[in-house]
Amino acid sequence: MRLTQTIDTRQQQTQRIDPRQILASEILAWTTEELEVALERELAENPALETHESEALSGLSINPSSGESPPLTVAIGGKQNELPASAERTQPILQMMGGGLDDEDPMERVAYNLTLREHLRAQVGQVRGEVSEEVLRYLIENVDDRGYLVAESDEVAERFRLSRAQVEAAVKALQKMDPAGVGARELKECLQLQIDYLDQAGEGNPLARRVLTRCWDELVARREDRIATRLKVSPAEVTRALQFLQQALSPYPGALFRPSEHRGQISTPLVRPDILFIRTEAGFIVELARDFEQAVSVAPLWKRLAEGEDGHSDEAMRRYIRDHVDRAQNFMAGVSRRGRTLRAIAKEIAQVQLGFLETRNRAFLKPLTRQALAEKLKLDESVISRAVADKWAQLPSGEILPLDAFFGNSQAVREALLNLISGEDSNRPYSDDDIAAILTEQGFPLARRTVAKYRGIERILPARLRKRKAA
Repeated sequence: MRLTQTIDTRQQQTQRIDPRQILASEILAWTTEELEVALERELAENPALETHESEALSGLSINPSSGESPPLTVAIGGKQNELPASAERTQPILQMMGGGLDDEDPMERVAYNLTLREHLRAQVGQVRGEVSEEVLRYLIENVDDRGYLVAESDEVAERFRLSRAQVEAAVKALQKMDPAGVGARELKECLQLQIDYLDQAGEGNPLARRVLTRCWDELVARREDRIATRLKVSPAEVTRALQFLQQALSPYPGALFRPSEHRGQISTPLVRPDILFIRTEAGFIVELARDFEQAVSVAPLWKRLAEGEDGHSDEAMRRYIRDHVDRAQNFMAGVSRRGRTLRAIAKEIAQVQLGFLETRNRAFLKPLTRQALAEKLKLDESVISRAVADKWAQLPSGEILPLDAFFGNSQAVREALLNLISGEDSNRPYSDDDIAAILTEQGFPLARRTVAKYRGIERILPARLRKRKAA
């Protein structure tokens, strides 16, 4: 056998992502605070950057007591309640989902006017036909500030002379109330109620549900490898499912309704807006709460040096200068892109959600998806997702809302559906096709099957049965 060597030339195309695009994507996802920190670091490390302010990157300073500007938000706080019985074991998952009551997800820091029990009492009329109103109201009074039911089933059964099945039916009625997850007796049940609600609203995540129901012990232990093996999915899919759980669910559904007398008693950081919606005589305008392009720029002297205008002959020095100028320009290009993208998104939100901005009534929130917004702005949907994640907007009233609140508002659709059916002719009730057509005219484009889904969630009978019931 004879061995020979040959040289073969082949052409192969590979796609490499430009580092500048990676940097721009990272900057787009940064919050105002994160960008401030990054810019401070760049100013310290890169002499080609200069600031135009006497106090570099001091941020949007708001002092609620100064009277110079309305308070941005009210941190929700109060005395620390005891955790569920399984809390010691579930501390890792609590930390994954935002910590304790005093370290909630930013969504939990938006000020709310009602207490949790007031909010629940207002819903009694919607379910009292299913169970005793007296029992239901008793259960509501035994829901703590976290949203957990603390009354023992045996105690309720003895007090009202009920069977365990009747008590459980009353608890289930309580758990159907808003917010999703209220009335749970332990963390797992709380999260399960929330994932059920999202599934019914068409916003669930099948893998996240499987993780909750089949891999609870592994989830508590944060053993992502075991979850992937048990569910026969990739580690990346598990990571995305855990991210969904972290972002979509809350371990304390009642935290949003903490009583006003308890607010401000803990050291929860204030939420700072990234976008300002400002009312003018001509309508609403949008501004960035912090215009970093005006605060920092590439130093003109370094630009001239990088272009060789000084005639410097030291190549090492010229390379040093060019490297730092390139780094500064790439960084500022990402900052500029972030500003343009946020402005474009905010302007489109202002046009679509004008009714909500005018009234602050959530019933006027129109359905808006990231995909629809991406198509409108001719951007990739992933760009929209990065841009709005963890970003906040300040309304003209001073109220702070996450930008996520302007998207996928199923509650507004359901309220419109309820209002429509409550005013229908009982002798000629609307069919699902009729409802879909009317709501589409009202700005809620829905398919017939979507109407049927929401009707099922609200426990509204089909048209033929509504007519029979009215007769």
